[in-house]
Amino acid sequence: MELRLLRYFVVVAEELHFGRAAERLHLTQPALSKQIVVLERELGVSLLTRTKRVVQLTVAGEVFLEQAKQLLTQTHNAIQLTQRTARGEIGQLKIGFTSTATYTVFPTLLKNFRSTFPNVELNLQELSTEAQVTALNGRQIDIAFLHPPIDERGLKIHSILEENFVAVLPKHHHLLEYEQIPLSAFASEPLIIHPRQEGPALYNGLIQLCQQLGFQPKIAQESISLQTRICLVTAGIGISFVSESVQSLVGTDVVCKPLANCPIKLKFAAAWRQDSSIPTLQEFLTILRANRAL
Repeated sequence: MELRLLRYFVVVAEELHFGRAAERLHLTQPALSKQIVVLERELGVSLLTRTKRVVQLTVAGEVFLEQAKQLLTQTHNAIQLTQRTARGEIGQLKIGFTSTATYTVFPTLLKNFRSTFPNVELNLQELSTEAQVTALNGRQIDIAFLHPPIDERGLKIHSILEENFVAVLPKHHHLLEYEQIPLSAFASEPLIIHPRQEGPALYNGLIQLCQQLGFQPKIAQESISLQTRICLVTAGIGISFVSESVQSLVGTDVVCKPLANCPIKLKFAAAWRQDSSIPTLQEFLTILRANRAL
């Protein structure tokens, strides 16, 4: 049964007048009358009683009218839901992010997207960079906020920012005499850094840089938690490093100092699968690319 026949019948039932109903439907009266006959034949029942002056619903017609309205409403809702999903206005978006992301542009991005698409469900997962790459390739997340370099095969990368690192030292540490601390000054200092599995590129880069300067760094402790690293620095266990945007969060019990001529930078980027066509992701990317400040 065609939906247009249902619509024709509902309009006739509302008007109880073929002339007015035909005018609303932009049909001729004979054409509309013919379509109602087709509908009645399909159903095998009479929906209307007609005289020259009066059109009335039969008992079957009254029942069918309610059902027809429900079907048309359900069809309309289904179409609207499908179209909104295709436009990325509703649905789900699975986002991975590192802890560092929460100190940079990530909150602003989420706020902008949420205000534009309040009906999209956001599934947020805090993961290391390597775990996010694995999750992207396994289709467990749709977009990642991580720290390059990464294995970019099958992925698209959108660079967001690049920051210098600063050293975090206990108060009254002797290296505070430097305006900018040379990396060679850390040769005999215990260091508190991220575990290698949380960021292999940065970890390996630090080790190699120290070796190029003629020493093997002393790794006193590894911790993924910024709070833990700062706590250990405060306790005098060693020296740590954070990116420039995070130094305002380390508190007053430690002191941050810039590094002299350090080639290692913290890069922050978004990554997603090249073959992804998820509508909510496309809308998120539009906001990401449109915001020049990011």
